[in-house]
Amino acid sequence: MAHSMMKRAILGMLMSTFVVGGVLHLSTSDADAQRGRRRQQQRQPREPQAPQSDGIAPYLGEVQWGWSQRELVGYYTQKIRADYQERIRKARNVTDQDRLVHERDRETRRLRSNIVRFDGRTSGYDSGFLRDEFTHNNDESMIRVRGENADDYFFFIDGRLWKWYHAFDASVFQGADWDTFKAALARRFGEGLERTGKLHEVADERTWVEWQDETTRARALDNTTFYGFYCLVMESKDVLSRLDQLRSNPPRRRGAGDHALVNAVTSGESDADTNDEHADIVDRITGNVRRRTNAPADD
Repeated sequence: MAHSMMKRAILGMLMSTFVVGGVLHLSTSDADAQRGRRRQQQRQPREPQAPQSDGIAPYLGEVQWGWSQRELVGYYTQKIRADYQERIRKARNVTDQDRLVHERDRETRRLRSNIVRFDGRTSGYDSGFLRDEFTHNNDESMIRVRGENADDYFFFIDGRLWKWYHAFDASVFQGADWDTFKAALARRFGEGLERTGKLHEVADERTWVEWQDETTRARALDNTTFYGFYCLVMESKDVLSRLDQLRSNPPRRRGAGDHALVNAVTSGESDADTNDEHADIVDRITGNVRRRTNAPADD
């Protein structure tokens, strides 16, 4: 009996030694693994962050992330009406007033009709310069607002505004190269960070210049190769951080021929005979000058 009890005690001590030794071994292994991961993370260079810019908020103006489509349409309807009000007041006669009222109403109707829903139906936007800016079947939509020197595309997800894509007319920069355009933006937003990458998994790889502030990421794009213009894109950082969750359906794969290599909006005008045709490019880009200085006179 005593012999059996001694054997059990010895076996118990051995098992305890094995268990404790195993736990210590596992704990040591886990600690080593964690230290290895930390060292690897420390060795990996951190991705550079886009510089902060005080120029983004003034550029957005009264436009607010999270607006509904109705709020955006209402905002631009008021701007259109305010723009025409003074022109109508100064009209020389009733006929001119009626013409301006008709133009105003036509412009506001066009604004309300420029809503595009990305619900799976293919449109020209799927092969154009905006093709990487949206996905289908994720409750995404867009409103196009036509301006005098640019077209604005406002993107919504779950019914809320999160992106503003500003496509400058070719006439705004009159053949200025990419470096000239970047320099003009740097004078407004500061020096940006140049990046190369994809907006999502099936997007084209491209290069852009980037800035940020507390709520917004800004991107400047060169679309002159195929489309003849530059772009400035403002995006809600809150939505950007949640895009993977908001876009439950993945982007559609593209075929080899799904790229529109058409210079649809390239200006055919010749260079102006001036000493410095880009002298006022900053004002033209920022909207302080709504027409080119050498634009042809109205008919």
